[in-house]
Amino acid sequence: MKKALYSFVSAFIILIISGCGFMGKDVADMDPEDLPEVRAFQDDYTRDFMASTEPVEEGYYEFESKTDGYTMKYPENATMDKLFYERNKNTFEHLQFGEDSDTSSIPYYVETTYDHFYEGKKSKRLLNLLSKSINYEGDYEEFEHGDNTIYFATLDYTTEDNQTTWYRFFGLIKSNSSNQSLRYIFNVQCKNQSQNYSYDLKAIEQKVKSLMKSVEFNDVELEGGEG
Repeated sequence: MKKALYSFVSAFIILIISGCGFMGKDVADMDPEDLPEVRAFQDDYTRDFMASTEPVEEGYYEFESKTDGYTMKYPENATMDKLFYERNKNTFEHLQFGEDSDTSSIPYYVETTYDHFYEGKKSKRLLNLLSKSINYEGDYEEFEHGDNTIYFATLDYTTEDNQTTWYRFFGLIKSNSSNQSLRYIFNVQCKNQSQNYSYDLKAIEQKVKSLMKSVEFNDVELEGGEG
């Protein structure tokens, strides 16, 4: 009787542990057939950054940085490429993601750079780094959102051959309570001007601001070393 009871209890415990393991399974380990039918989850590399299969709002899921330093809203059909990904411990992360004309009426790509330092870098210095990277010489709109300060600006330019125009919506999200920041650049390319693109630039601006507002920094300890 005791042996039978022991076997039953052991089997029950194993069942519970197995069940908990299934419930806590990472998105990256799940069968693609059980995941949402969108590119962010069906792409082998991109889904490793998705925090949950539950959307945060229509068309968007939660992205979770490999530094554990931040999360943000991520478009459901945007994909990443490991060739454009770089990370140094939990102090630095650089990545790109975007959509082409197959899934978006406005093809775009986004470039983000995360920094977390022992000694806080002033916003002015971080903005200078951002401005130099895209040859911007103007001012930034500044506003508060939650525990962050956001700096935002736009820029457009046409190539010398007059065949392509780039629209850039960009800025800096700076934590008010830690030494964390994220530089965010949203790029829209218009090829062949004879097609008379008529993008609603104001709508794109509001979309990008919403994406920047979705960034939330986590309270994490540095692993050591800034470089």
